[in-house]
Amino acid sequence: MDIIRINPKSPDKNLIKKAAAIILAGGVVVYPTDTAYGLAADAMNEHAIGKLFIIKQRVQKPLPIIVSDLQMLSRVAKVSAAEKKLIDKHWPGALTIIFEKKKEIQPFLTLGLPTIGVRIPDYEVARELVKVCDTPLTSTSANVTGQGNCYTPECVSRMFQSRDSQPDLILDAGELPEVAVSTVVQVEAGKAKVLRKGPVKIN
Repeated sequence: MDIIRINPKSPDKNLIKKAAAIILAGGVVVYPTDTAYGLAADAMNEHAIGKLFIIKQRVQKPLPIIVSDLQMLSRVAKVSAAEKKLIDKHWPGALTIIFEKKKEIQPFLTLGLPTIGVRIPDYEVARELVKVCDTPLTSTSANVTGQGNCYTPECVSRMFQSRDSQPDLILDAGELPEVAVSTVVQVEAGKAKVLRKGPVKIN
């Protein structure tokens, strides 16, 4: 498990490209976000998703993803007018919206559900990484299932160091503010229903 220091405000493009190459080859990278450290795998690669589940020791359940912009969002989700209002108000930011997925999203990511959770993070490293990969990335927390979130690379390293399956790389942006994981909402009958409370407050 390699660790590379990266400047969170002005990330080195070569380091981003190195991390992206690992992801596009089916690897898993720990990356900083506007909430906690997360695990990035190619959301369209079934082998990579399987590896991520093993690393997290996770009982299979749908994985949220991040995208770089609205164009990438349009490749994976159908967006209603009410959802677009939430996007305009809260993205980039710590709000995951549950959309109706498009057929390009395979069942291994959503476990057969017709929906997919997506957000654009308010963090330069995360946005640059998904932009360079040019594919949606997973946005699950960098921990073993049932353990707490990690806000430092040292926490992530301790979390996985004794495990047989580990992430391939940690992008170390130092200590992150201890922000709760993203708010999750789903629009029903034109109204946003909060499924998980978090940093973004929905009126």
